[in-house]
Amino acid sequence: MIERKKRVLGLLAAINMVNVFVAVNLMAGEGPRYYNYGQAKIGVMQPTGDLDDADYDTGGEIAAFYGRYLNQFLVVEAGIDAFATEQEIDGFNNTAGRFEQDNVLGIAAFLVTLKGEVSFGPVNVFGGVGGGVYSVSLESDIDTSRFGSFDADDDDAVFGGHLVAGATFDITQRFFLGVEGLYRWTADLDLRDTVASIPVEYRGDLNGYSVTFNAGFRF
Repeated sequence: MIERKKRVLGLLAAINMVNVFVAVNLMAGEGPRYYNYGQAKIGVMQPTGDLDDADYDTGGEIAAFYGRYLNQFLVVEAGIDAFATEQEIDGFNNTAGRFEQDNVLGIAAFLVTLKGEVSFGPVNVFGGVGGGVYSVSLESDIDTSRFGSFDADDDDAVFGGHLVAGATFDITQRFFLGVEGLYRWTADLDLRDTVASIPVEYRGDLNGYSVTFNAGFRF
């Protein structure tokens, strides 16, 4: 009789332990099957702030990122983001005469982002915050009525922050497509040069927002 009670108690204890493990797993959620991914992005960047005030245009954007799931709901992502925006100026001065100036700001940024992600079946919705360093070059092509054509360039680097939000759709467990919106704000640049008394300069921030379409692979 005593031996039978010990067996019953042992069985109940084993069942309770199983129940505890199941409950813990349900509370924690099932972790991602793949913890790493690579992602390519392509889209457009719309200037705001000082860029918009200086009449810089909407530009193209491309990016490549590596991401790592810290757990089911938290992701850290790092990579290279590149975009460009253009400004056209028609003017006149006593030295160069009439001139046409085409300024292009080319930006390459190293960004790090911490994202929160929630899954609804094959759809993953995310939002996050991050920062990075922006390397910027200003290239100017100038055509003058008195001296012909000139080229000028300058470069600078600034730090900035950003917010992101978007969603991805799982084509398979490994492949996914998505869309992402990003808003960035940065410190001010100080780019200055002069050619034939024509200023080649930009002083201001790189504030703006981007919308990209993304494709990725988990591994």
